[in-house]
Amino acid sequence: MSSLVISSSAFAAPPSQTHNYRHHAFSSHHLAKSPNHFEVIGAIGPANLNARNSQLGVTSSETDKLVRSNTNNWTSFAGQLGVGYVNYFRNAQQYSEKTQWFPSIEPQVNFYPLISNTLNGDVWRFNSSAFNDLSYHMPIRSMRLMFDAALTIVSKKQNSLYAIAGIGPAWSRVSYNDSDNDTGVPCPDQRLKLNANTSARFAWEVGAGIIHAVNKRVGISVEYLYADLGKVSFSSGGNTGTITAPVISPSKFKLTAQTVFLGLHVALN
Repeated sequence: MSSLVISSSAFAAPPSQTHNYRHHAFSSHHLAKSPNHFEVIGAIGPANLNARNSQLGVTSSETDKLVRSNTNNWTSFAGQLGVGYVNYFRNAQQYSEKTQWFPSIEPQVNFYPLISNTLNGDVWRFNSSAFNDLSYHMPIRSMRLMFDAALTIVSKKQNSLYAIAGIGPAWSRVSYNDSDNDTGVPCPDQRLKLNANTSARFAWEVGAGIIHAVNKRVGISVEYLYADLGKVSFSSGGNTGTITAPVISPSKFKLTAQTVFLGLHVALN
């Protein structure tokens, strides 16, 4: 979330190779084949939860369109905790002066704790913008557990560029309420307040980033990650106000997340 990462520049050499780096840690005259190793990953950064427009059935004769207004809202924060195993391909070297293409791959398990946001928009009653006298608010919370693979594309000296992709389960909790717009025309028959519903869905994610090896054990990364969290919906139960014969059909919409992570990677011997 990521900042999942690998790096051909990354990190620890076994005790038997320590003398190679003692005085010339980044010298091309003291290169050694990079040892495979585990690393722990932690990251944090701004996030954007997003959803497309959707439909809400209110009665047997009324279906409303939910039109999203805050589509580019980066006011949330996301975190990531993970562990990975950096596996170097043959002849890969640490801190090489030469450009190395595809030197390593890193399987990872990453947990992304709670991301929360409120999606806001307009309610077009009967799918018509002429009946735009309500606004909606959908509080959303989401988390996921992902099985990722981060592939180092190119590496030189202490810097590496990588791509990452993965799959896993995501859990999202959504509720819904609407209120009158500031149009001066109240809509007393609606004002829905529908209960929260938790959806468990298949999720996938892709991204890319850059990592810089501060030393043999520590790396810092910057990563962009896009995640598709599957289709979610709120409950059909709740307060339907004074609507006569309500037939609530909750909207189902695809939920996505974008995150820019600043990550810390610590190699384990």
